[in-house]
Amino acid sequence: MQHRDRFLALDRLLHQHRALWQFRPFAQLEVPWRDQYPELAAWLAQWTDAEIQTFEAEPERWSDAVAAVFPAIRELQALSELPAAPHSPLNPDARLDHGVPGRKWQQILAFVQAIAPRPAPVLEWCAGKAHLGRLAGASWKVPVRSLELDPVLCEEGRLLAARQGTDQELVAVDVLSPAVESWLDPQQQALALHACGDLHLRLLQLASRHRLAAVHLSPCCYHRTRDDLYQPQSRTAQASALRLDRQDRQLAVQETVTAGQRVRRLRDQEVSWRLGFDSLQRQVREMDAYLPVPNAPKQLLSGSFEHFCQWAAQSRQLVLPTHMDMAAFEQAGWQRLHQVRRLERVSQLFRRPLELWLALDRALFLEENGYAVGLTEFCDARLTPRNLLLQATLQAPA
Repeated sequence: MQHRDRFLALDRLLHQHRALWQFRPFAQLEVPWRDQYPELAAWLAQWTDAEIQTFEAEPERWSDAVAAVFPAIRELQALSELPAAPHSPLNPDARLDHGVPGRKWQQILAFVQAIAPRPAPVLEWCAGKAHLGRLAGASWKVPVRSLELDPVLCEEGRLLAARQGTDQELVAVDVLSPAVESWLDPQQQALALHACGDLHLRLLQLASRHRLAAVHLSPCCYHRTRDDLYQPQSRTAQASALRLDRQDRQLAVQETVTAGQRVRRLRDQEVSWRLGFDSLQRQVREMDAYLPVPNAPKQLLSGSFEHFCQWAAQSRQLVLPTHMDMAAFEQAGWQRLHQVRRLERVSQLFRRPLELWLALDRALFLEENGYAVGLTEFCDARLTPRNLLLQATLQAPA
């Protein structure tokens, strides 16, 4: 399927059903899309909390169940399926993973294995200690230039490169500054694994401007940008009716985290208390609007709901009346938690389609600028859910 065709199909479905995902579950006192999707709302209400929690660990079973009452999910799922990138097996020197956590090393290894070797110097973007560039350079026998903001990390990377005999230059530079452009060369192939927001957008823009030979990118954290409202990169996305704020884009990288019973219990308690306080503050302020509060110190959860509310009120310069039915508000918090769980399970069905929409915008931007672009998955989602690999090769002028 062509990238533009896939993008337009996803765009149509995301826009058509935006009521199901483009809202804040915490801010809702009622199911916001009940009237628009009455059959889905009634079906969702029948599940117990225990059943909803079971579905969290089995997302495919959840999607299949929802599809019975909301068939558009099947089309969204099909549009969100990407091929796995073919891998070139590597047998790296055992010293190359020195100081890299095991899971991160497996991600780096899978990323490099998914890239077809080419005899072009590497430009490593947002390098940290330059583990990725060091593996690529040693495996492909090419020089590496690694760009990193933190000079301390650069120095640690230099020591590792010297110890391992890698042909690698580490440069302390802010990739968002004009100074970075002097380190780019058209002969380079750029590598960026999990570069966030504006950092990877900057790479795409500069690669296009300087006509870099190739770009290999796994994007991440689409919400970490200077602009609150998303600025589409491609002409196709600029014509879309979708408008994505920061929280919309954050949905694209949210994952359901499975946890032990004790951790889950404490998490549920904190969320329910926050929701209970929210119901309370709406009454006190006589304003039907959600009021976020800061992260709570964990010791608060060993106290009482009333103590938590006093802390939350103080954090927002809010004075609570002396006599309030705190037990009723605490119970309201638990009831709202049940609803939030259900709303989040529905909105999560749009997470991967939204992530693909954003990734395809980047792919289309590069295609519009003369690159041949592939979009695949470089590893299984169990290794990292941010497993998209965008590979672009500059085409010779016709």
